[in-house]
Amino acid sequence: MLICIKARHVRPPYNVISDNDKRVAIMNENMLRQDPADALSWHEIDKEKSDAEHTSMASLCDIAAVVTQLSGDNLAVTVAGLLARRAGARLTVLQMLAMPAEVADTWALIPDPALIERYAEIRAEAAHQARDLQHRLAAMRVEGEVRTLEALYSAPPSLAAAAARRADLVVIARPAGSASDAATAHAYFAGLLLESGRPVVMVPEGTKAQLPPRHAVVAWADTAESARAIHDALPLLEAAETVDVVVVDAPSHAPESAAHSVESVLAHLRSHGVQTHLIHCSSRQSSVGHALLDQASRRHAQLIVAGGYGHSRLREWAIGGTTRELFLDSPIPVLFSH
Repeated sequence: MLICIKARHVRPPYNVISDNDKRVAIMNENMLRQDPADALSWHEIDKEKSDAEHTSMASLCDIAAVVTQLSGDNLAVTVAGLLARRAGARLTVLQMLAMPAEVADTWALIPDPALIERYAEIRAEAAHQARDLQHRLAAMRVEGEVRTLEALYSAPPSLAAAAARRADLVVIARPAGSASDAATAHAYFAGLLLESGRPVVMVPEGTKAQLPPRHAVVAWADTAESARAIHDALPLLEAAETVDVVVVDAPSHAPESAAHSVESVLAHLRSHGVQTHLIHCSSRQSSVGHALLDQASRRHAQLIVAGGYGHSRLREWAIGGTTRELFLDSPIPVLFSH
């Protein structure tokens, strides 16, 4: 079923302030508001700063925003448009349509007329939405196109991932509505991250996102996923004022190779002109994911950079993991790489 893009604001059923709510409040105080309904205040961008950001982000030539027919899609397009505008990149909006499949029937000689009619309705609504999205790109003064992809005989996340392989960066939203919406968005996110080979920026619905960030937090572990994430995030990190490299639960007597890997990462970032600080912290009785979120809150970060699915996706689905925690709980954008 096709759902028109519309931001939804859901009030919690009880007046309870969680740790995550506190993180949201602290982070929102330090971020610039971006209203998905407008075309952003491009003229308020300082020219000198804009030129510097454009230089650092010049490697971003193609950006993709994945529209999953869930709330939050507006913000994903807005943030992707902001990045494309700053980088001088081309933006492709991938409009995903999960088409209903006909139930197999041995005696059915012709397609169900009701299903054919439903397909026509979905395509008509999608065409109307695509025109609206194209007008938004023009209003943001961003070059790009809207591509409508019908997932009938293939899984929608896999179809989105195949189309995103031609982008330098992919943006997707995490809806703030129901748990089922979040689960659907997570399925798209996992498919994009594992099958596209591209970095994925997750933008939580309702965030006051600022990209490129003034301040970013990089989660570092001596793994291929962490190294890939830093490489993929360089265009954004180079545009940031400061970057914290955070190591969670480092052993008290770290082996020489582990200490050397951290120093090498710091030197690598500094060689790219990134102002870095090294921070060691402990997860204590919590988890690595929430330790990173607490650190980002303390440092008033606007972006977290992390490797995604260092463990198998099945393991993370069964018992949880840092990637899943950051996707579901982060109140600020997270750039994941795998």
